[in-house]
Amino acid sequence: MDVLSKALPDDCLNKADFLKNEKNKIGEDDNEKALNNEENFHPTNFATNGTSNRRGKSPLRENSIQVVSKDGGDANGADSVKVNPQQITLEGKSNRYVNGANANGEVHLVYAYVLSDSKKTILSNSELISMHISAHTSAHIPTHISTDKDKNYTVKMKIKKLPSLRNGHFLCLTKNGEILAIGGCDGKKKYGLVEKFCADKQTWKQINLMHFPRSNFCGVCTEDDDLFILGGEGNHHILNSVEYYDSKINSWRSLPPLNCVRHSASATIFKNIIFVLGGKDGIGDYGKVHKSMEMLNLKDKKMKWIMGKPLKQARLGLATVVFQDKLYAIGGSTGVKDLSSVEIYDFQTGEWTGGPSLNFSRSNFVVFVWNNQLVAYGGVSKHRGDLIKRAEILNEEGTRWLLLNEDGSP
Repeated sequence: MDVLSKALPDDCLNKADFLKNEKNKIGEDDNEKALNNEENFHPTNFATNGTSNRRGKSPLRENSIQVVSKDGGDANGADSVKVNPQQITLEGKSNRYVNGANANGEVHLVYAYVLSDSKKTILSNSELISMHISAHTSAHIPTHISTDKDKNYTVKMKIKKLPSLRNGHFLCLTKNGEILAIGGCDGKKKYGLVEKFCADKQTWKQINLMHFPRSNFCGVCTEDDDLFILGGEGNHHILNSVEYYDSKINSWRSLPPLNCVRHSASATIFKNIIFVLGGKDGIGDYGKVHKSMEMLNLKDKKMKWIMGKPLKQARLGLATVVFQDKLYAIGGSTGVKDLSSVEIYDFQTGEWTGGPSLNFSRSNFVVFVWNNQLVAYGGVSKHRGDLIKRAEILNEEGTRWLLLNEDGSP
């Protein structure tokens, strides 16, 4: 199967233009300097969850997350996709989250968000989080999460601050432990940068550029470190373009565009099909929040996005995950209020049903699978403008979310 390629417009950001025109160049050699960790952004209008915020403290926006387990498993999708220059094929791993003696209760994730203070100063945050979740028993910590008689759940976290770059970017933690930062915005201009964090020198090194500069897009990162980037905000309009990055040849290739322009959507992959849900087609107070879902089968010779069954609730800033062979669409925002509701998509029937609601309404957060258990963490409570540090876990029956106690959180 040939991967489709598209001609790029004249105004597309290219590598030569970026290195020539940008004030803060990011060097491609080993002598680049680390970016200022206290760098602030001062956009004229900062949109949070698709709405303008012109007063007081605006809530957190988590721009991107990639989760990997301690043993290298990817918790963002139920199947692994291998990509080469001419063909996309599926490699299934049905036992990725099976409990076992090697499970030690740790997951690693990268977490990007921005905060705005009362002076409208935008602070970009990029973090590497090591999270250990356990259910205490009198004898030992089990290799799976289960309740004891006191329901004493604990989440322990170690957080390492990464150098701040920009906001609206996508972070990916590779199987080799490298951190990639893609795209984003400095408050005025969108970027197509792809940068790798060099832990030994604490610096970011530019390795490539996307075809289209963008921010607030959604992405999927496979176990083979191939990235799929979808939609987002461009410099002049909302995007429907789709790209994937082949890490083996350090090259971007274009895939068919989405049917709908959208930013702040969520995407995941299952059995070689990419699903993208929700999002918004306008900036600030303009545009509508999507209910729609689109699907792209990477095995089709003539790939084309197909509209699927829409969500019952329009939402942006939602989290999606494939869990027990079903697609979960969790939380998010209507653009006015945050949501706690959960919808579950059955791949067999093609229908959405309601799931158990979260304890906290939250948007722009992370969900991941840990030892066959579904965990939600972080995000923002928009009506309070607060970062939510509480984690929730779906009980084994899948009927309700249980709050995890905090221990050692930042």
